[in-house]
Amino acid sequence: MFHSRHPKLIVTSVRMIAIAAAMLMLSVLTATRSRAAFSDTTDNLSNTFASGSVVLTDDDTGSAMFTATEMTPGVPVVECITLTYSGSLVPADIRMYGTSSGALAPYLDTTIEVGTGGSFGDCTGFTSSSTIYSDTLSNFSTTHTNWTSGLATFTAAVNPTSRTLRFTVDVQNDPSAQGQSATADFTFEAQD
Repeated sequence: MFHSRHPKLIVTSVRMIAIAAAMLMLSVLTATRSRAAFSDTTDNLSNTFASGSVVLTDDDTGSAMFTATEMTPGVPVVECITLTYSGSLVPADIRMYGTSSGALAPYLDTTIEVGTGGSFGDCTGFTSSSTIYSDTLSNFSTTHTNWTSGLATFTAAVNPTSRTLRFTVDVQNDPSAQGQSATADFTFEAQD
C-alpha cells in the first residue's frame, strides 16, 4: 500500500496551480477586453485602374502606295497617304521607318512631305507644312530602321489628329538605273 508522507503539500500545490490558472485566465480576459475597447478602422473602397491606348491608322485599305513601272528620269511618281492618331494618350509622337531592296533603290530620289489635304491614291488638295526627307530610297531604309532611328513625322497633341504624307519618287538620270527594280516597305509607328 502506498502512503504519502506530505498530504498537505500536495493539496497546497494543487491549490496554487488552480489559483495561478485562474489569474492567468483573468489577465487574458482583461487584456482582450481592453484591446477591443480601443479599436478603429477606415476604408478606401472601389479602386479602379485602366490603361490608355495608342492607336494609329492609315487610309491605304491594305493596298501598296506605289506600283510604278516604266519609270524615266524627270517624270516622278507622286502618292499620298493619310495617318490618323486616335489613341487616348496624348501627346504621341509618330515616326516612320522602312526597308528597301533591289538595285534601283540607290537611284530613286525620294522626297517626303507632311501636311494636310489629299488622301491615299489622290494628292489633290495636299498642302505641305514641311519636307521631312529628301534623299535616296536606299538611304532612307539604311538610316531609318526602327522607332529609335525613325524619321520624326508629326506629334499628335489632340485626339484625333490626322496628317497626310506626300511621297515623290524620281529615278536618277544614270545609265546604271536602266532596267533595274526595287521594293520598299514603310512603317509608321506612334508612341506616347
